[in-house]
Amino acid sequence: MNEVSTEQTSVFYKRKTKVEKGYLAAAWGIAVLLFVFILAPVLAVFVQSFGIGNGGFTLENYERFFSNSSYFQALFNSMAAGVISTLVILMIAIPFALYVTRSKTMLSTVYRGIGLLPLVAPPFIFSLALIILFGRRGVVSQWIADFTGLEVSIYGFWGVVIAQILGYFPVAYMMIESSMRNMNPSLEQASQDLGAGQGRTIRKVTLPLAGTAILKAGLIVFVMALADFSNPLVIGGGENFLASDAFLLVTGQQNLEMAAVLGVFLILPSLAVFLFQTYLLKDHEVATTTGGENNPLHPKVKATMFGISTLMAFFIIVMFVMVVLSAFVQIIGINNEFTLEHFSDTSGWDFLRNSVIVSFFAALLAAGLGILQGYMTARKNIPMKKLMEFTALFGLAIPGTVMGIGYVLIFNGPPFFLTGTIFLLVMNMAFRKIGVGLESGISQMQQLDVSLEEASADLGTGPYQTFRRVVAPLLTPAFMAGFVYTFMTAMVSVSSVIFLIAPGMNLAAPYILNLADQAAVGRASAMSFILIIIVLACMGILKIIEKRSGSNV
Repeated sequence: MNEVSTEQTSVFYKRKTKVEKGYLAAAWGIAVLLFVFILAPVLAVFVQSFGIGNGGFTLENYERFFSNSSYFQALFNSMAAGVISTLVILMIAIPFALYVTRSKTMLSTVYRGIGLLPLVAPPFIFSLALIILFGRRGVVSQWIADFTGLEVSIYGFWGVVIAQILGYFPVAYMMIESSMRNMNPSLEQASQDLGAGQGRTIRKVTLPLAGTAILKAGLIVFVMALADFSNPLVIGGGENFLASDAFLLVTGQQNLEMAAVLGVFLILPSLAVFLFQTYLLKDHEVATTTGGENNPLHPKVKATMFGISTLMAFFIIVMFVMVVLSAFVQIIGINNEFTLEHFSDTSGWDFLRNSVIVSFFAALLAAGLGILQGYMTARKNIPMKKLMEFTALFGLAIPGTVMGIGYVLIFNGPPFFLTGTIFLLVMNMAFRKIGVGLESGISQMQQLDVSLEEASADLGTGPYQTFRRVVAPLLTPAFMAGFVYTFMTAMVSVSSVIFLIAPGMNLAAPYILNLADQAAVGRASAMSFILIIIVLACMGILKIIEKRSGSNV
């Protein structure tokens, strides 16, 4: 009897050891992939900017950057647009979030949905809408010219800023709204009980409590605006911006060294913000949730918040309506006859199919590897797990332009020659978003009691079977959330993949960007409309997952 027991224990131990080695092998495999597809491209950009490999180390490229007025102008324009867009967005997002969280009306619920609407569209959708309204043949431009004789043009620096304000508003709004919704209402009530008016309470209590979220939102929006790629290309009117100029240096002049220098000026702010958020702001988050309802706004305060929110909601709706209308008329504002001709673009449908295929496999890979890494990070003592977690999350912070340049430097020459292949597009999209699956996996594992796995092991089940039968089903909502989110964002991705596409392998979003740049507004609007429908469906799936899993995904 003892011999049998000893033999069973030995078999179980060997099986467990083998599986643990399997986890170790998986960890090393993921570590190699993270290095190749996240760290290596970033390092390649830094190396190229210093001319290493082309005659040795040199600072000539940086000297050329500061001595060339167009490069310095690109830096100035990008920084200025980032600062202005961030300040205006925060000035709108704060009252918008206050109105949505403090007004118990159907309209506030509607506004909440409108505030998130820009997330479903390609990043340049507002540039396209602004061209439809205020371009050289825009609806409003024509009307102003007919009645006043004045010419109105939206192209240039301020057109980019307006597009950024409308496009990046949801990012700040979501973070601030979440913070305000989870505040302890008794703190605001105590302030008012002590005689403070609601305006003073908002300034002295509400905003300080939401301060970390506001700061985070501001930093993220600034980096996104600084690294904006598509809006300057579509509506910049030839003005110099870092991301778009870097793209033109690669595709037009084949000047990879100067493109890398511009990329470095995009990486440094992103890295600084990422480190600041990860290691400083994380320790200053204020948790005040008690489950109570937020205090309603006083009529005068509510009127102000309502006015600002209504104005923003109006502009967002108008922009989307103009794009949708433009997809179904011949030439909006000139020939408004209904047509479906813009949807007959066979190339567009082919590229849309490519986008669906690439996004599907990228989402599958990002969610699968991310969840596996999240499980090993939370449950297994794998080597370098903190470094691996840092690298995966850093992939979310790297500007797409930088990743695109880095991939060209590594994979557009011997021994790889992978640019223009589905494989490289999938890997690019997957590893830019693998951090989403990782965070979902870690968050889900923190909610699961380890005793479930221990009980399975006590019953003689090996680690692999425990993972497959116990853990994996419980991680399904996190996997699906990571999958749908990655698919949704990959469908509208432009800034990195545009460096990697080839004439025979294009994607929908870069194709739409090219159409908009060529002033093919109707076809661009039609393809944008289709993408919006697809992404809206993805958001609907996310909400279903959220309700069924009982978690906020």
